[in-house]
Amino acid sequence: MNRLFQYISGFIITAGIAMGFAGCSKEIDNREYPSSVVSGRFLYNGQPIQILGTATEDDNMLQLTQTGPGTWNPGFIKMFAREDGTFTINTFDGDYYLRITPGRGPWVASTDTLRFNLNGRKDDVNFNVTPYFWVTNYASTYSDSLFTASFNLSKVVSTATMEKVSVYFGSTAIVDNVSRIVERSFTTLQPGNNTISVNLKTLSASEKANLAKTGLLFARVGVKTQGVRDLLFTKTIELKR
Repeated sequence: MNRLFQYISGFIITAGIAMGFAGCSKEIDNREYPSSVVSGRFLYNGQPIQILGTATEDDNMLQLTQTGPGTWNPGFIKMFAREDGTFTINTFDGDYYLRITPGRGPWVASTDTLRFNLNGRKDDVNFNVTPYFWVTNYASTYSDSLFTASFNLSKVVSTATMEKVSVYFGSTAIVDNVSRIVERSFTTLQPGNNTISVNLKTLSASEKANLAKTGLLFARVGVKTQGVRDLLFTKTIELKR
C-alpha cells in the first residue's frame, strides 16, 4: 500500500478515535511524520506569478501523486500554493508526479506532468505557464486616501478577453478576490499603459469601519480573464495611512 496514503488514512482514523477517547491512545505520537520536502513555483518567462493566496478545501492548485516504490492505491494529495506562486509540502521519500489541478490558474491549461524522485528534498519543481494577460511596470501611490496604480497590461494569448481589472483592499496581508473588504473594478481598460485610482474617502461608512479594524491597510490589483476562474495579481502592498 502507498506509504503516503497509509500515513494519511491512518492519521485520520486515529485522530477520530482520539477525539472520542481523549488521552486513551498514543497512536498518533508513535507515527512517523513525513520530513522530506517538495517545493517549487509557477513561472512565466522566468518571472514569478502572483496568484490567489486564500486557500480553501477546493482551491488546491496542484495534485501530487506517489507512484513508487511498491504497489500503490490510486489518488492524489492536494497541494496549495501561496500568493507569490510558491508551493511546499512535506511527504515521504519515493517516486512522484505533480500536475496542475485541471481548470485552475490564470493561465492556458497545462498538461505538464513533472516526474521526480524524492530523497530528502526536491526544490525547483517549477511549472512554466502561459498567462492570458501579464502586468509589468507596476507602481502605486497612496496619499490623502487616494490610491493610484499605474502599470502596463499585455495580452499574452491573442484569443483572450479581459473581463475586468479590480483593486482589492483589506486589513491583512492576504488580499485577493476571496479575502478582501473593499473591491473596485474597471471594465474598460485596454492592453498598454493604464492608470487607475480609488478614493477611499468615497467608501461607505461600513467599508471604512471594516478597513480600520486592524489599523493596517493593504491593496492588490487583479486581472480577470473572461471565462477563467482565477485572476492574475500584482504583489500585495501595504498602504501607509
